Amino acid sequence: MPFSFKKTLLFTGLSFSLVLAGCAGDSEGEDESEGTNSEQQEEVQENEQEEKEKEQDQNQEAETASIEDQVQAYKDITKELGKMKEDQEVNWDMIKDTYTAELQPSLTSVNGEFDQAITAAISAGKDGSLEQNAARQIIDKTTQSYFYQKQKGMHGEIAKELEEGTKEKAQQQFDQLKFLANEVFIPTAVKRDSYYELEGDSSLEQNINAGLTTQQEALQAGNADDFGVYKQITDKSIYRSYFLAAQSYAEKIEKAANEGASNDELTVEQAEAWGFYQAIKGSLSSGDEEAAKQISTLFSLDQTEPTTIKADEVNDLFVQAFVGKIKGYHTEAVEEVENGNITKARTEALEANMFTKAIEMSMTETLGEEQSKETLQKAESWLEAVSNENAEEAEQLGQEIVSTLDQLVK
Repeated sequence: MPFSFKKTLLFTGLSFSLVLAGCAGDSEGEDESEGTNSEQQEEVQENEQEEKEKEQDQNQEAETASIEDQVQAYKDITKELGKMKEDQEVNWDMIKDTYTAELQPSLTSVNGEFDQAITAAISAGKDGSLEQNAARQIIDKTTQSYFYQKQKGMHGEIAKELEEGTKEKAQQQFDQLKFLANEVFIPTAVKRDSYYELEGDSSLEQNINAGLTTQQEALQAGNADDFGVYKQITDKSIYRSYFLAAQSYAEKIEKAANEGASNDELTVEQAEAWGFYQAIKGSLSSGDEEAAKQISTLFSLDQTEPTTIKADEVNDLFVQAFVGKIKGYHTEAVEEVENGNITKARTEALEANMFTKAIEMSMTETLGEEQSKETLQKAESWLEAVSNENAEEAEQLGQEIVSTLDQLVK
């Protein structure tokens, strides 16, 4: 693994953190000075804020309208990158120009670290300081991680339109989201379904489509609450797809290493795991920060030799983080029921159940098929108790579920 690209990744991440710290310091200073402004200055600021909000609205509309262009740019880039699989020359200038014009502005606004990784990979792929197929995978999979984060923002905008009663705008944006799902998320989910032989209610493809269908029904009914709740089916099914993608590459790396694959070949698969993991690593940190950091370390090309990656270790870390998240949602959902916030309680309960479903294979392996199915059925009863505002029953069922899940991380 060439040292130059390792340093690029390492220091771009560091620089980004320092930039954020610097911006935070500047903002605090500005806030202090604003307190001494005159009424005239306050009026100017209000006018500027109104203009800024109008500009933001226009930018959001422009971004929403350009989803098709972004997906097409992604396809054009991956098609060009795919030439290296046939030992054809890759036009790195075309890749850089397409990325800069069509993807970078929106991608940077969602996650600047994604942009830094993609930009560094394009440069390293072009100058040969990183094996080209590894660069290809970083560009491809990190862009897919961006699309995942993008859909979360789109969901928020749709919910806002529904709450304001503008169903037509909400439908237009939801159509964009469905386009993104069909073009990016479902093809990835289908690969995971095939690899892990997931069918029926375990199928990622079926779950994503089920989520989109229930959301569409809620949207047509103008029910913003149900739309937000059912979002969890769509979002967390995509989330699970990215988790299983990263996990599958850990398995492929270990298998290939045992079969004597070259370090370049292993690095390519490590890059794929790293790229997919970017979509969910921040979320997993809230379940178990140390576990999430360790997964990040294992997948990082500049920190871990791929020959040392063990699939069981990676899976155990994922399960540890998932269980942490599930336990948090169990506590919060019951508290929201007790406080009378039923929509939020339903949302958090469904999130917990989707994450529980995500680790179904680990439950089956550790607890056995019978206890795994029993736990998932109990989780459905728990969700029903939460929805029916039965805090006492939800508390009891939740304790039983959490006690079972704790067995996965002991």
